[in-house]
This record gives sequence, C-alpha cells and structure tokens, in this order.
Amino acid sequence: MKIVSEPPRCENVVELLEWFETSGFYILVLERPVPCMDLFKICELNNGRMSEALAHLVMWQVVQAVDHCCKRGVLHRDIKPENILINPETLHVKLIDFGCGDLLMDELYTNFTGTPSYWPPEWILHGKYYGIAATVWSLGIVLFFLVCGELPFVDTDEITDGQLWLFPDVSDGQHHFSWFLFTL
Repeated sequence: MKIVSEPPRCENVVELLEWFETSGFYILVLERPVPCMDLFKICELNNGRMSEALAHLVMWQVVQAVDHCCKRGVLHRDIKPENILINPETLHVKLIDFGCGDLLMDELYTNFTGTPSYWPPEWILHGKYYGIAATVWSLGIVLFFLVCGELPFVDTDEITDGQLWLFPDVSDGQHHFSWFLFTL
C-alpha cells in the first residue's frame, strides 16, 4: 500500500493515509470513498449485470489502477468485483484490498493467495504463473462477470478446460475483447 500510494498517485487506487506497526500486526488507515459500493453489489442491484457501456467505463479505470500498481512493482493478486469500489453517483472506481498482494517480479510465482474462481489455468495445472499474465486473466474474469452477471467458470476443471460461453446478447465487440483477454 505504501508503494502504490506514493506520489504521483493513481486516483483509481485506494490511498494509504497512515500506518502503524505494533508487535503483532500493522494498522493501515485508508481513505474511505463516500458514497461507494463494491462492483459485486452494484451488479446484484442491477439484475446481476452491467451494460457494456458501463462495464467499459469501469474496466478502463480498473486497468488504470492495475497498470499503476504494476508500474510501481506491486502485484495485487485478488482482483475481483468485491475488491473494486465504485461511487454510484460519479462512477469513479477504486481498487482496494491488497492483502493478497506481493512485489511484482519477472520470475514464476509458486504460491497464490487470491480467490480460486480467478486463478489462472497455469496455476491450477502447473502450480506456477507469471504475475502480469495472471493479472490479465483476472481482469478477463471481472469483465465477463460485469457483462454476463456470472463467473465464466464454476470450478478448476472448467478453468483448465478453457471453454468460454458468452451470452447471445453480448455485442460482437465484447465477444472479441473477452476472447482477447482470455487468450493472452
């Protein structure tokens, strides 16, 4: 949090205001955007999904946040709708919860602490993954969730099988974008 909060900041990453160390843990004081809801709740209130236009606006901001983190050498490792806040009045997005985070490295990671529904197939199959590739995978899962209202895969077998089914009312542009994210 300290690394991603240093100037120049990214307006799409929650800001660390202060921190304290005790003998057993750290206390972090973070900004609290008001009003805000997480993306999961927003989708839940809107019949489970977002319009493609809104999903585009949201994903653009999430990608800006993730890019900022990667440029600072930080890997989030738990990008999911529950870890993305949105101001329902301004549609401004903030990436939160770096509890699974790690320093970004060019080497293979051999541990994963994020949410299983967002695990990349290489982690499931080989117990290894590259940080940026796994991040792109999780962004694809989030995008799918936003426009389709459900996760693309229900278990690790489906993740490694690689069959992706989009809803018929998803636009051709969205089909191509989702396909692109999942094949990176």
